[in-house]
Amino acid sequence: MKIRHIVIIGVFILINVAVLSTLNYSGPPKVEEEEKSEIFVQDLKGMKVLNAEEQFEVAAYGTISSFLSVDVSSEVQGKLIQGRKDLKVGTSFKKGDLMFRVNDTEARYTIRSRKSGFITILAQMLPDIKNDFPTEFDKWNNYIESIKLNESLPVLPSWGDNKEKIFISTRNILTEYFSIKSMEEQLQKYTYYAPFTGVITEAYISEYAVVNPGTRIIKYVANGDFEIAAAVPVAQMEDLKVGSVAKIFTTSGEEKGVGKVVRISEVINKSTQSADVFIKPSAAAGKKFVEGEYVKVQISELETFKGVRVPRAAVHENVVYAYNQKDSTLQPKNVIVLNVNENGAFISGLSDNEVIVTQEVLNYTDSTKYAIVIK
Repeated sequence: MKIRHIVIIGVFILINVAVLSTLNYSGPPKVEEEEKSEIFVQDLKGMKVLNAEEQFEVAAYGTISSFLSVDVSSEVQGKLIQGRKDLKVGTSFKKGDLMFRVNDTEARYTIRSRKSGFITILAQMLPDIKNDFPTEFDKWNNYIESIKLNESLPVLPSWGDNKEKIFISTRNILTEYFSIKSMEEQLQKYTYYAPFTGVITEAYISEYAVVNPGTRIIKYVANGDFEIAAAVPVAQMEDLKVGSVAKIFTTSGEEKGVGKVVRISEVINKSTQSADVFIKPSAAAGKKFVEGEYVKVQISELETFKGVRVPRAAVHENVVYAYNQKDSTLQPKNVIVLNVNENGAFISGLSDNEVIVTQEVLNYTDSTKYAIVIK
């Protein structure tokens, strides 16, 4: 019995140990994983501010045209006869060259006829002169002899006193004299000489055509004396002054010369909101300007400004973002935009050695951390 009791007690103990072991076991020990939170830092392009003085340039386009240009029209009536050169576009003349004339045969005959009548009036007056002003007879007789039908009418003799003057006037001599002188002056208009050295840019009529007073014949421009009318936006007009220096380029970028602003128009083109700035050009060595050539000009302002040139993307509504190196955040700063061109915006209001962002900043908050890559 004792052995049986011992076995029963042993089995009971084993069963209790097994039950207790099952109750106390809850699986393998748990390993607490520390969650590591990663902080995202955005990289932005930036630059260090270094203020400097800069003279701005205003870019514009314009056409080269002759400073001296005339539309030549006929002042008389008759058949057009050209000179030694054709009245065609591109034909050049030197100052004083005969360009054309209008047939003046009829006009010359008319003047001769009037001179003949004038001589008759004077001859009819001589008997009265001899009776009333015997001392003046030889003077008037010699004057009649000096009149040549193919030459300009000589100047009238001066009268001795007011009585002689009235006598001459009542004989219609003064009226006829000045009428003939007017016709002689008109005769000069039948021949046209080049007023300056230049070239024909437009021809409106051909030789042997009949012209009338006011008929346009040619457009004539001076050689080597040019100006450029460049259209400048109104917003940039206040920065330009007479005397500003300009660089002149072809449309492909080749430099052709320099110039100076000589006039600034006060008339604004309504459709383009621009006004013309007139530049007197000077060609570079080996270069020349041509009438009608389209060119680009860069006009330098007279005043210089201090600031820094930054990419356009760095400025948004006159605000840039400065980088705070202590806490890696950004701080918006108000600036003044002085100039904008193809190289960026020139701004003032920043201190030297400040670091600013040179690209657009999206979803900005004052607590966001940034890293700046300076280029």
